Formats: sequence, structure tokens, C-alpha cells
Amino acid sequence: MARWIVAAMLLFFTWRGAAMRLEWPPSGGTVVRAEKPQLADLKWAASVAKIVPKMMPADRLYLANFYEALRFILRRDAGRDKAILSDTTRFEAFHAGSLEAAIDRKDVGKYEGLGEAIDETFLAAAGSGVQEVTPEVRAKLEAACGVLSWVLSIHGE
Repeated sequence: MARWIVAAMLLFFTWRGAAMRLEWPPSGGTVVRAEKPQLADLKWAASVAKIVPKMMPADRLYLANFYEALRFILRRDAGRDKAILSDTTRFEAFHAGSLEAAIDRKDVGKYEGLGEAIDETFLAAAGSGVQEVTPEVRAKLEAACGVLSWVLSIHGE
């Protein structure tokens, strides 16, 4: 009986001319559609881009979504009467705490050098040292999140 059902389905798809769509990557997640950053901004994440090909698709998508969400949080924080992420030290603590909450302890260090490469991206974008998160600094942090989301996303690879 099962053979007849499969045969009938194959005939139906052949008759209709429908193509079967298979999601790639087979991670069960959604592909992030972040807008492509400027070429100069993409250079901030050069170290991350070297690690990305070694990463599992599901891990890439998870982190791409994470950085897209972090960019949203930065934008939302700008509209508050008193910003929560008022200086880069608070942003660092929020970023580290969010990653700690989002990633299983067993997965920390899964991709050698990834954490340092992500830190380099933020340093290249916003600079080092404690700074007040002015609209200019916030824009750079948001751009860094967008760059990370873009680099970690899967673009038909």
C-alpha cells in the first residue's frame, strides 16, 4: 500500500511540474536576511570570516540571529529616556552575559578563536577604552552587529 501512495505522489508532482524545495542548511532554523554591510565595514570581521567555513550551519544561523537581535536591542535602547547600555563597559557586560545565557557551557570554545575574533570586530568598529555610548558609538556598535550577522549568515553556500 505504501508503494502505491509514494507512486501516486510522484505522479502528482510530475504531472503538476512542481519542484520540491529543500531547505539549506538542514538546520531547522531560518536564514537571516541581514542587509549586506559596506565593504569597509566587512573588514572589521575579517578574523571571523576565516573561522566561519569551519562552523556548523546551525551554529552559524544561531549566532547570526543572536547578533541581529543584539542590533535590535541597541536600537531599542536608544529610544529609552535613560539608556541601559550607556557606556562601552556596560555594552561589553551585556554582550558577554547574553552570550553566556545563549550558549551551552559545553559549546564554549567549540570554534577556536571565534570569541576573540568577535571581540576584534567590536574593537575595530568602536575602538578601545571606555566610552560613553553616544549616537555615533551606538551606530558603530549596531554596524558591528550587522557585520557579524551578515558574515555568520549563510548566503547560498
